[in-house]
Amino acid sequence: MDKSQKKNLSLSINNRNINIIFLILFISNIILYGALITHYSSHYEVYFHMSNLNDIFAMVSAVIILGFISTRLPQFRKLGDSSIYEVSYLIIFGIVGMVVSYFNKISNSEAFIAPFFDMFKVLSVMLILMIIATKTKPFKNMLKGKFTKKNLFLCFIIFTILGCFASKYHIYVDSTPANVRCLIIMVGGLLGGPLVGIPSAIISGIFRFIQGGPTAFPCAVSTVLAGLIGSMIFVWNDRKILRRLHAVILMFLFIGLEMLLIVVLTPPSISFGYIEDVYPLMLFASVLGMILFLMIVREQKDNSKHDISYEELRINELENTLDEYMDKVDDLQEEIDNLKNEDSD
Repeated sequence: MDKSQKKNLSLSINNRNINIIFLILFISNIILYGALITHYSSHYEVYFHMSNLNDIFAMVSAVIILGFISTRLPQFRKLGDSSIYEVSYLIIFGIVGMVVSYFNKISNSEAFIAPFFDMFKVLSVMLILMIIATKTKPFKNMLKGKFTKKNLFLCFIIFTILGCFASKYHIYVDSTPANVRCLIIMVGGLLGGPLVGIPSAIISGIFRFIQGGPTAFPCAVSTVLAGLIGSMIFVWNDRKILRRLHAVILMFLFIGLEMLLIVVLTPPSISFGYIEDVYPLMLFASVLGMILFLMIVREQKDNSKHDISYEELRINELENTLDEYMDKVDDLQEEIDNLKNEDSD
C-alpha cells in the first residue's frame, strides 16, 4: 500500500468516526423526542404543550432570518476594512434587540418573546467575549495552524474562563436556568482539540456541578461530553474547522443529547418541566451562536492568511517543498523494494 492509499484509508476511517458521532447524536434525539411524545401524550394537559411548537417555530424563524442577514456580511470585505465586518454583527444584535422590544410593546406578547430576547442577550454577551478572544495572539496563531503548547495552554485558559462564566451568566425561565455553556465548550474542542476542549470541559463541568441544583449532574456530564466530542471531531477532521452546516447540525443534535441526559438522570417530575422551559431557548441560542461564531472565525482565518510575514511565507514554501521531496523519496524507496523483490524471485 503506497502513501496516497494509506492517506485515503486514514481519511476514510476518520470520516467514518465522525459519521458515527453524528449517528449517535441523531439516535439520542430520536429517543428524546420519543420520550417527550410518550410523556405528554399520557397527560391530559397535552393541548397546552402545543404552545411549545410555537416556540420551536419562532426559534427556527429567528435563526433563518439572522442567518440570512449574516451571510450578507462578507460583502463588507470589499470595503477594505475587516473591522467593519465584525462591528456589523454587534450592530445586528442592537437592531434585533430594538425590533423585539418594539414588537413586545405593540403586540403584548412579552410573555412569549421575552425569554428568547433575554437568551439572545446572553448569547450576545458571550459572543462579544469570544470575539475578543479571537483577537488574542494565541488564538490567531492557532487559526494559522500553530498548535504549540503555549498557544494551546493559553486557549485552554480562555475557554475555561468563558465556560465557567457561561454557567454563571444565564437567564431563569420559571426558576430554571438556561445558558450557552455547552456551545462555548464545544467551540473550544472544535478549534483547539483535546488539549483545549477536554480540560476546559472538565473544569467547567465541575464548576457547574458545584453550583448545584436538580440538574447539576446531567449538565456537568453534558459539558464534559461537549468538550470530548468537539475534540474528537477536531482530531478526525485533520485539525480543520467543520463546515458551517455540519457544525450547526452537530450543535442542534448535541442540545438534544443534553436534554436526553436530563431525562435519564433526573426524576420525570423535574426533567420534563425543565426541558419544556429551556429546550427551545438553548436550541435557539446554541445554533445561532454556532452560525455567527464560525462566520467570525472563518473571517479571522482569511485575514490571517493576508497578514502572514515574508519569513512565515518562505518557511511554508520550504516545508511544502520538503514534503514533495519526501514523497519522492518514499516513491523511490518503494520502487527499490519492488526491484529487490523481483530479483529475489
